[in-house]
Amino acid sequence: METAGIYAKESYTDPLKKGERPSDALAQDNYLTFACRHKFCREICPVHQETRNESHTPYGFNSALFAVHQGVGKFEELGDTFTHCLQCGACEIRCPNTLFMGDYYKTSLTTVDLVRKVRSDLVREGIGYPGSTEVEKEIQSHLQDVGRRDDMLRWAKDLGIPVGTTCSAVLYVSRFTAMQASQTARVSAKLLKAGGLDFALMGEVNAGLSEPLDVGKEELYKELVRKDIARIEEMGAGVVICVDPHDYFFFQRDYAKIFGGLPFRVVFITDILWELFQEGKLKASAPIKKKVTFHDPCTLNKLTNLWESPRKLLSAIPGIEFVDENHIDQWYYCCGNGVSSFKKLHPDIAESIGERRLRKAADTGADTLALACPHCWDHFSDVKSKSRSDLELANVVELIAQSVGL
Repeated sequence: METAGIYAKESYTDPLKKGERPSDALAQDNYLTFACRHKFCREICPVHQETRNESHTPYGFNSALFAVHQGVGKFEELGDTFTHCLQCGACEIRCPNTLFMGDYYKTSLTTVDLVRKVRSDLVREGIGYPGSTEVEKEIQSHLQDVGRRDDMLRWAKDLGIPVGTTCSAVLYVSRFTAMQASQTARVSAKLLKAGGLDFALMGEVNAGLSEPLDVGKEELYKELVRKDIARIEEMGAGVVICVDPHDYFFFQRDYAKIFGGLPFRVVFITDILWELFQEGKLKASAPIKKKVTFHDPCTLNKLTNLWESPRKLLSAIPGIEFVDENHIDQWYYCCGNGVSSFKKLHPDIAESIGERRLRKAADTGADTLALACPHCWDHFSDVKSKSRSDLELANVVELIAQSVGL
C-alpha cells in the first residue's frame, strides 16, 4: 500500500535540529500566524482559557518557531511550550488564515500537525520534552494489550458476533474501548444486531492511538494502521463503524491522508444508528424522563465536522427534554483529556478544563450530560468525583438502547 506524507504541509517534513535555523519555508508558514493580530486562536483554546498564557496557543507556538528562525530563540527550549496542546482542533477552524485563505492559498492553520512535528523532532534530537517518557510508556502498553487477542475480544464473548469472517461491515473496536469502556462496545453491537446489520469483528485491532506521532515513531504508526486496513480489506467490508470518535478522526483525517484515501466507507456509530432509525429498523419507544444536554467530542465536532446525529438520536427518545448547547459554541469546550497524551502531560490543567465544561453543562439546568466518546466518559468520571458535580453521565448509545428496550 502506497503512503503519502504524515503532514499536510510539505514544510513540516524539514527536520528541526538543535543549533540550526528552521527552513525558510517553515518560517514563512510560522510568520503567517505570527503576523496575525486577530488572535482568535487564543480565546477559543481550552488550555489558554485556564493558563492565560499566550505561549500555550497556536499564536505562541508559531511565534516561538519563528523566533528560532530569526535567531532569538532556541529549538531545544520549546519542549514545555509544545506540551500545552490538546490537539482538539478548535484553533484550526477559527483561524482567519483557514477561513479566508485556506482553500486558495493553502495557508490553513494546522496546529495538530505542527505540534506532532515539533514534539517528534525534539525526541529525534535526543532532547525530548516534559512527559515524553510517559508517552513512550503508553505506546508500549498499547502494543502489549493489542497482542492479547482474548482480552481484546472479551467484551463480545457472549454476543454471538462473527470474528474475522467475510462481512459487509466491520465494527471497529480499538484497545481503549475494548479494555476500558467495554460497555460502549457491547451496547453498540447489540443495537446494530437489533437493526439487522450484517457485521463482524476483527480478530486483531492494532491501531487506535496517535502517541507514536508525538515521539517520532511515524513508521510504527503507519505499520499498525496498514495491518488494520489490510485485514478489513481481506474481510471484504465496505463499511467500517467506529465506536470511538478518536478512531473515526484517525480514519477520516490521518489514515486517509497518509494512504491517499481508504477503500471503504467509515462511519461513526451515531450516524449508522440514525440511518437505522430513518429506515424504521430501530425505534425508541420506552420513555426516559431526563433533562439532557450533549457534549460534543472534539474529534467529531471540531476535527471531522460531525455533530448532527447524536442530537437527532437524543431528540428521538420519548420523555427526554433535550437542551441543546450549540455545536459552534462548543468549539470553546473540551473534556480536558485531549486527543493524544495531554492528560498525562498536564493532569491539573486537564482537570480544570473538565470542571469548566461540567459547570457549563450544569448551567443549562440539565440533570444529565450525554456523551459520545469513551475518553470523555473516562475523564469526566474522574473530574466529577473530585468536583462533586451532580450531573449524571450517560453515553448516547446507552440511552438509545434503554429506550429501544435492549
